[in-house]
Amino acid sequence: MKYIFICLSLCLIFGCSKDPSKITAPPKPIVEEKRTDAQKLLDSVYYHYKYLSLWESSIEQADPISSLTDKYTDSNVLLRYLKNQTPVKSDFVFHKEYAGAIDRFSWIEELTSISANSSKADVADGYGVFLTFDPSRGDSLFVYFVEGGSPGFKSAVYRGDKILQMNGDKNMVYANRFKIESYLSDSKLELITENIAHQKKTHALTYTTYTIDPVLKSTTFQQASKNIGYLALSSFEEIENESGSKTPLFNALESIFSQFKAKNISDLIVDFRYNTGGYVSTAIYLNNKIINSAGNGKLMFSYEVNKNLEIERENGDQNFIPEIFKRNNSTEIKNVYFLVSDMTASASEIVISALKPYLNVQIIAEYQSTYGKPVGFFREDIMGEIGLWAASFKIVNAAGFTDYWDGIAANKSNVLDNIYLPLGDPQENMIKTALTHISTGSYSNSKTAARASALTTETVQERKKYVNRLHQRNLLKD
Repeated sequence: MKYIFICLSLCLIFGCSKDPSKITAPPKPIVEEKRTDAQKLLDSVYYHYKYLSLWESSIEQADPISSLTDKYTDSNVLLRYLKNQTPVKSDFVFHKEYAGAIDRFSWIEELTSISANSSKADVADGYGVFLTFDPSRGDSLFVYFVEGGSPGFKSAVYRGDKILQMNGDKNMVYANRFKIESYLSDSKLELITENIAHQKKTHALTYTTYTIDPVLKSTTFQQASKNIGYLALSSFEEIENESGSKTPLFNALESIFSQFKAKNISDLIVDFRYNTGGYVSTAIYLNNKIINSAGNGKLMFSYEVNKNLEIERENGDQNFIPEIFKRNNSTEIKNVYFLVSDMTASASEIVISALKPYLNVQIIAEYQSTYGKPVGFFREDIMGEIGLWAASFKIVNAAGFTDYWDGIAANKSNVLDNIYLPLGDPQENMIKTALTHISTGSYSNSKTAARASALTTETVQERKKYVNRLHQRNLLKD
């Protein structure tokens, strides 16, 4: 799990999940007699991926299965081969580095004694402290995000803190980044930080599993005689646990939207810049909190599935029937501003796309778009050893908007994420850009927006040199 925490290449490939306990399992694969357990495992990986993948028709038909699987000894290598059979996409504009087989998302989870935590989206491992170098400030190391509920959060490490020392090492520069990365996987982490007021603090942290508190900030602003709600949410965790009880996240969101109602907000700023996704059910819940009366009872989104799951749906399976708005609020929100980055993915993109046909949705991006992942998963457990997460369904909004593999494009792009101001600060660049547009109806009138618009994408990207991005979630729903 520690390796997963620091593995940058995997940080965003996992996404929206359906509840596996409610998924009709495919028929058992036919395996040849006298196959070893290792061979049967590979046979099952092929069978279930072929059965469940959204791109089932692109995957070769192996007959017998062993004629393909006997070429492999590793399930991950076999899955990589199968994923490479999905259609090639090369016309990316915002994420040109993604060119290749369209399924870059499906993956295999090892089912071990520690995977009980990894199979839940409401827990994480580590310190919950995410770092970046800032070339504009002497290539110094800073905190850009602290996850709610984490050891870093409990020790009062704050966004914008400068890291002076880690585990006795004072060499906090980019050239020492690999050593710095290694500290984030140690069992203990001692940090010396300095805040914007030049106050120093020592933090003694222990690497642990913690329950995520995804509500980073909620508040209201008043601008041009309008009351504006603000909500920063880092992920979509459970709103109901296995026993049917409501979770702290549910209670928190209920309270927040009651406050929004008391303030009679007409505009809402939703801060998803650090939201990598989560439970589909929680995204649906949030949409029902945001939607106004005009959208109530209308299509939220539908699921596109392959022929196998389509047959199951036609035979009465309820898992992939269209989702309908069931309004759960008494506010009349007209305008929603989403603050996003290239980490904004999965369930957060569901919320954005589903609301677009019904509200004035404005997207303000650190770069040019969101991450781009319109597909979701459920876990298929195989022989008690591995879990196959095959990209099995695709989200389609009421206007037919789907296939946002390149991300959902921004209305206002290249707005700097000012990590030196806390989330919820009206002077922070992205928030100020939204507030200015609410007041004036224009992005160009904002001095902050004007500065941002002068920046190229390369300039914005150069500003941050991440040590670690947001860690993976397996995103199991309940």
